Amino acid sequence: MKTESVKDKMITLVGKGVSPGLAKGKAFVYIDVLQRDSELYVIDRAQIGEEQARIDAAIDAVRQSLTIDAQKIERQLGQQSADIFLAQEAMLLDASVVDELKRILEAELINAEQVVRTVFRLLARRFRDMSNEVLRERGDDIDDLSRRLLLSLAGIHAHSLEKLPANTVLVARRLLPSDTVFLSRSSTVAVLAEFAGPAAHAALLARELGVPCVGGIPELLETVHTGDVVLLNGAEGTAVINPDSQALERYERSLDEVQKRKETMAQVSLTERTVTLDGIEVSVMANVRSREDVELAMERGADGIGLFRTEPFFLSAKHFPSDKEFAEFLIGSLHSARERHIDIRLLDIGADKNPIYLHLPPEPDPFLGRRGVRVLRAYPDLLEAQLRAVLEVSRQFRIGVLIPMVTTESDVVQVAEQLQKLAVEMGIRQLPRLGAMIETPAAALSIPSLKKHVDFLSIGSNDLTQYTMAAGRENPLVTEYFIDDHPTILRLIELVVRESGDTPVSLCGELAGRIDVIPRLLRTGIKSLSVAAALVPDVKNAIRNSRSYHVGAAS
Repeated sequence: MKTESVKDKMITLVGKGVSPGLAKGKAFVYIDVLQRDSELYVIDRAQIGEEQARIDAAIDAVRQSLTIDAQKIERQLGQQSADIFLAQEAMLLDASVVDELKRILEAELINAEQVVRTVFRLLARRFRDMSNEVLRERGDDIDDLSRRLLLSLAGIHAHSLEKLPANTVLVARRLLPSDTVFLSRSSTVAVLAEFAGPAAHAALLARELGVPCVGGIPELLETVHTGDVVLLNGAEGTAVINPDSQALERYERSLDEVQKRKETMAQVSLTERTVTLDGIEVSVMANVRSREDVELAMERGADGIGLFRTEPFFLSAKHFPSDKEFAEFLIGSLHSARERHIDIRLLDIGADKNPIYLHLPPEPDPFLGRRGVRVLRAYPDLLEAQLRAVLEVSRQFRIGVLIPMVTTESDVVQVAEQLQKLAVEMGIRQLPRLGAMIETPAAALSIPSLKKHVDFLSIGSNDLTQYTMAAGRENPLVTEYFIDDHPTILRLIELVVRESGDTPVSLCGELAGRIDVIPRLLRTGIKSLSVAAALVPDVKNAIRNSRSYHVGAAS
């Protein structure tokens, strides 16, 4: 919804607030390279050689990149996974493709970028029109090759979100995990997205960065342009584009009030225990993904790190990292939390989180396919590399190892056995704590069998809601069904807490940071929450003003 001022200069956009806070910055409109309209220009025949040389250079650069990826993946995941890159390389060098690029260039007399777009769009369409399902999936490989070539032609060797200027309001239709890993709070002050429900990755990232986010604004990219000044109110779900002097003055007053309140609450968070009105102490930890996040968590008074997400590290890497590189990243990131409780989640990929260099095989229904521990079980070398890294880290830190997306008892047993085996090989006597992520109804209903093999449990409310309510967290068409505080979800949380017995249970995910739901969460018996670092003071304050009396049913 848009409201225009009388002078038609200032525009107010009204959407849905998915991360609270106030922000002012300049818009950067993000469009994926395949969706972007690159410049089309006509060349004369004397320029054919120059444009052909650009295409040849791009092909050679992409070929080298594919070869490096294939070699790294073969070492880590085996020949079958590496073959995917080799197949892409074969497609790229296929004589018919090379000839078609040359033919279009000479016939149409257009620049190299448009030649690549034309040829690869037609090629992708041919594959997707085939009756054979395996061949149809090759359309994705064609898109991937096209993206690589276009980036090479543009001289881009980094993601366009990697080096955003300070005070940027990121504007996008939607953000995927592979996009969000490049953002940082040093540059991004707010997110404005056309498609972003409360549990979408754009919203999740915004809350972790501690920046406001507004979603649900149709035709956003047709309304906001790079360079526009934006005032964003995440609590109200509004964004003012190119504000006038009165709007700027109101914003400055509101920002001053919010800042004073934040400073007061942060100080209390650091100095006072988090105890409910009826005397129950509750631990409030932080969900993090980087050294920057860990430092903020400690500054905001977090009791520890309840969830260290490892996939952003893998998603942002250009090639598959070694176990040594992964261990060095973790050690460098965790320095400021050295004396605290730290839980590191093993790589949780699959569905919408696929590092390009892994190139996992396509699936007809990825959210119900290989995700989390299922990927790790399918690729034992990938699991081993991570376990070696976290075991190395355990020599210096008090860590727990979280198994993502557990469904069955065997999911936990296989990881536990591998962890023990590698610890013996590395001469490590004191094993890190082992935990299971409870993110499926099956896991929530299997606590008696799961707890025999682990030291703690962590309930992931985002996926637990998605699979319980049968509503995709990124699907705007079923947002009304993604109800993370639905009585069914709270009953499952209560069941997990009750059946866990003496096994510690923590709740992470967006529900843990919902201030309005804190009293109901405490009534489930939960005594440990893990939230975005920026939310720690607010959550602690809400707990101090709530009772934890467990009434026997969450309602």
